[in-house]
Amino acid sequence: MPSFAPAQLSHKDRYHLLINAIVPRPIAWITTRDAAGTVNLAPFSFFNGVCAQPPIVSVSIIDRVPPKDTLVNLRANGEAVVHLVPMGELERMHASGGEYAHAVSEAEVLGLALLPSVRVAPPRLAIADVAFECRLHRIVEVGQPVASLCLLEVVHAHVAEWIATEDGLPDPLRMRAVARLGARNYLTGDGWKIRAMPAQDVPPKLR
Repeated sequence: MPSFAPAQLSHKDRYHLLINAIVPRPIAWITTRDAAGTVNLAPFSFFNGVCAQPPIVSVSIIDRVPPKDTLVNLRANGEAVVHLVPMGELERMHASGGEYAHAVSEAEVLGLALLPSVRVAPPRLAIADVAFECRLHRIVEVGQPVASLCLLEVVHAHVAEWIATEDGLPDPLRMRAVARLGARNYLTGDGWKIRAMPAQDVPPKLR
């Protein structure tokens, strides 16, 4: 059995150690909005629940140059909508992670309809089975390169009728949200089948 200290590994291998072992992981498909009104959409798989009172979820975003629009918008206005990725939306979710120009709305490019939120400014995806309207609770910076661990408080939730149980809560077996495995592999659709995706390739005119 291989056994080693993480310090013995390269940064890339430490990353793959985590993403290949901590599986499956839910994907946060996040909409934010900048001061000009542009809606940004991006996926993040370092995502999970934190606590129930208040209801807080966590999303880890690596600080980079240039910074991710999601992180810039969260720091500027502290609002976002976190969606679970519905089965059948793997391709558009994956495509939304490409390197688009700041002024480009991924939702518009990918033909994803938006609906007004109830308590936050960023709109939500009409196609999402579960959407959490969130306000930023705090950002904790950890690691090197720095990862911004964003703690987001859920202030309003939307659940599609077709996945809701009698109490209105989501049934995960009906929802079957897309989940991330290691490398570029995902669980998706009926039976949560394994799918492999290529690296994001965005046409230059959209960058």
